[in-house]
Amino acid sequence: MNHASELHIEKTYSSCGMDTFLINGLSVAEMNKILDPNLTGGEQRDVLAEILDKHTNDYRNGNLGSCWRQGYGIYSIRHFGGHLIVDVGNSCD
Repeated sequence: MNHASELHIEKTYSSCGMDTFLINGLSVAEMNKILDPNLTGGEQRDVLAEILDKHTNDYRNGNLGSCWRQGYGIYSIRHFGGHLIVDVGNSCD
């Protein structure tokens, strides 16, 4: 598989049941695709997972998007400057 550019992913906050990550390195087109207002929240989460799986990152090896989406749960996606802020569960349900 030909991976896109590497993303910088940093855990910025952790609370009971939830971790917050800052994702840097997505293209404008990728962020627009993820945050498309015509998509439901679930569809946005699916798109984020798919795009994360296409990139390498400096946080975790493997398919991070699938791990978050299918295991821990992606609870919110927000845009901040040129970054995404994503809330992810910190345990598998």
